[in-house]
Amino acid sequence: MTKPVILVVDDLATSYESLVRNIAQYDDGRLAREFEFHHLDCFAEVRQWYHRNRSRFVALIIQDVDFSHTTDERKLVDYPDILKPIQRTLDIKALQGFLIYGYIRQNNIDRIAPVIFVSCRIGMESTSEFSEFIIRPGYGLCSFVPESAVGDQYYPQIAASVDALAIRPLSDEQRHNWTAKHQMVIGRARKMAFLAYEIERIGPSDATVLLLGGPGVGKELVANALHRCSYRYVEGDTARENPLTINMAALSPNLIEDELFGHQRGAYTGAAGERAGILETAQSSTVFLDEIGDIDQEIQVKLLRAMEYHRIKRIGSSSELHVDIRIIAATNRTVPELQTRFRPDFYARLVQHCIPVPTLRERWESEPPENVESDIHEIAAYIIQTMNANPRHKRQLAIERTAVKFIRQIVQQHIDGANSLLDGNVRTLRNIIERAYERAQYDGSTDIGLGHIMPALGMARLLSAQTPTTGFPDQDLPQTPTQPQTPNLKPIQTAVGTLELRTVERQAIKEALQQTNKNQTHAAELLGIHRDTLRRKMTEHNL
Repeated sequence: MTKPVILVVDDLATSYESLVRNIAQYDDGRLAREFEFHHLDCFAEVRQWYHRNRSRFVALIIQDVDFSHTTDERKLVDYPDILKPIQRTLDIKALQGFLIYGYIRQNNIDRIAPVIFVSCRIGMESTSEFSEFIIRPGYGLCSFVPESAVGDQYYPQIAASVDALAIRPLSDEQRHNWTAKHQMVIGRARKMAFLAYEIERIGPSDATVLLLGGPGVGKELVANALHRCSYRYVEGDTARENPLTINMAALSPNLIEDELFGHQRGAYTGAAGERAGILETAQSSTVFLDEIGDIDQEIQVKLLRAMEYHRIKRIGSSSELHVDIRIIAATNRTVPELQTRFRPDFYARLVQHCIPVPTLRERWESEPPENVESDIHEIAAYIIQTMNANPRHKRQLAIERTAVKFIRQIVQQHIDGANSLLDGNVRTLRNIIERAYERAQYDGSTDIGLGHIMPALGMARLLSAQTPTTGFPDQDLPQTPTQPQTPNLKPIQTAVGTLELRTVERQAIKEALQQTNKNQTHAAELLGIHRDTLRRKMTEHNL
């Protein structure tokens, strides 16, 4: 298995060599065995490396700040657009590492890799000027080697920071635990590993968390996982086992305040008795405010007081109540939209910790096809296992490998922008598999095959055409187009445009034979069918 990568961006090769040599001595060489290190000496090399290694798992970046040893001025970059004009008197070489970092994040080359800044010779006053773009919603963590780490403490401190901050792929056991505990299929994608890392890092705290993501990405699952990672979660306690959830967009403005804060008897016409709101009811637990981007400024003021001072006032009451709650919120709006819609004080309090939940496209866009296929199989297996547990279903089903491969083709086309079937993200993928499961139950099958997936896919296409959706922008910064990843198999253009099983089957057999150089035994294994079945199908399709 390929090791995760740590990129060391430094103008001196000798500094890189010293760093790697010293890290190799940390904890009996564990980090050197766990990670693969690469040296890059300028932003152009960074950009080129990412372009050539899009499917590699980048665990962390060690970023030198001072590039005073650079002799070729053409290797240096100037201030990126993300930085507003600053009164600058410093040599651009002294802060080159900050500028490289700005380009990496701004151009969407890598927004999630944690970064450790080293060899910073400029003062804290100058460093603070860059804090606005170093820490932004959805960015990976940043760390600085402390000034006290000098002499013999310098390299051990860097190694300890690497060990603490680096993102690691989840093991089979960890992925299983995530599914069992949180009902989340994390899979092998780096962005999902980052999501799991963020949940485990922020979950135990009591901080307010804002989840960003489009419809159907699983924001409520993330909110539940954050709650389960905290001390507020109590298994078996109906009041604390799950967050109390309210969809802000589903309520009229007149009802939101009552739902959140409750009311006293006689507070308004029809208020025959007192009623506790959700913030009061969730005492000692977590409140999940979905679609918070739609609330007006009056509610923002009252929520702000609840978040800052843990005090609320029922409608019609003259006294405040203390509430011990944690707030997790979610929205499908972008950061610039929130900055426009929210009061500055409410926005600052809400975006303490911001976690972007990736869409299917974002999740798998830089992953090798085998990872995508394995993840799809894990997702399908989990959904099928859940449905198998229903006593009303007569048979225990599984899914054929051919069906998984075909779903992967559809996903790859979605990643490449060739279809919009999965704009509903995990929700749509789950719906397709559930409908295919039901069809397999109805016709007495023991496995879910292409013949069950295709009608479910057609229904998803029909629903998608009736309810067009708009894409969710990744973040508020300019995007750099990335080259589409070429899958192992060519997209099945005709299959996607038809529900004719014969067409799909013929195409799948042709591609399996092409991949295996017409070795029928291997092609049958690839398709998940017996060799005799393959030969019969080849005769039927004149192949």
